Amino acid sequence: MQKNNLLEQYEQFNYVVEQMLINARDENWDLLLSWQAQYLQLSKGIMLNNGCAIENMPFQHHDTIKMYIKNIISYQKQLTELIITRHTKLRKWIGEHVDYQTKIDSYQAIANLM
Repeated sequence: MQKNNLLEQYEQFNYVVEQMLINARDENWDLLLSWQAQYLQLSKGIMLNNGCAIENMPFQHHDTIKMYIKNIISYQKQLTELIITRHTKLRKWIGEHVDYQTKIDSYQAIANLM
């Protein structure tokens, strides 16, 4: 029972991280954040159960779990890259708008002096 549960947890975790990546690619940030609670719950559950549970699983499940782990790491890497890219774009956009606002404020100050 424990063995199948761990396999199911990896399968679910793989699915959740994949969905998070899809939402990030689509820039659907609200939906991405909606997966966060399940992500945390599954990652915590896997960490608690992962000790030697994988070693005690039947050999045929090892390859499946390795595949899930590779997928999860790949998805997380892509997700991180997408978020960093988006953060960089937002920081640049905010900087430009702050600069524009500063210029407008300066023009308004000059206009008030005239």
